[in-house]
Amino acid sequence: MPGPSDPSDLGLFPLGLVLLPGERIPLHVFEPRYRQLYADCVLEDRPFAVVQAVDGGIARVGCSARFAMLGRRFADGRMNVTVIGLEPVEVLEETSGRLYFSARVRPLQDDPAEVDEARAARVRELFARLAREVTGADDPPEVPDDVPLSYAVAGAVELEPAAKQELLELRVENERLDRVEGLLTVALEGADRARVASERAKTNGRVTLS
Repeated sequence: MPGPSDPSDLGLFPLGLVLLPGERIPLHVFEPRYRQLYADCVLEDRPFAVVQAVDGGIARVGCSARFAMLGRRFADGRMNVTVIGLEPVEVLEETSGRLYFSARVRPLQDDPAEVDEARAARVRELFARLAREVTGADDPPEVPDDVPLSYAVAGAVELEPAAKQELLELRVENERLDRVEGLLTVALEGADRARVASERAKTNGRVTLS
């Protein structure tokens, strides 16, 4: 039976968001069980898994993660921490013996298909255009070692949890790049409309979004 010494038996952190490989997110840890999860993972140098909380349960595919930084520890035990996503995992079966939720998981590997460089180039260009439109910057997405471009770009923009969950569950990078390209295109169109609306508002104070 799996137990605390089983490397595939990980603590679970159900959240109303989705974490992607390579992505860093801040978390406020306040429940005693998740403070215990933090303590166990740091003391035992173990990862855990962030899973999306859905309809009273959890998604079957999540992302293993590590606590990357402790930002602040409050007097009552609450903590502000930063976590970093590692790799997609599938939840196989729940386990017991801990204060927090836990489960036996298995890593999910991508299909070994060659990445279409034309797709990748389009995604990089769309991301650069969106960055210029929103922030004025023109920096390429930071792609950590062993993190697919699709995850790096998707983790650098604001996306709905459903869209990120779909990316997390896809096992072909070219398919993920197609999804990210579509999401960036929609986001860029929205940014363009917002800019035009702002410019019109400066001139007459009346704006119609269509």
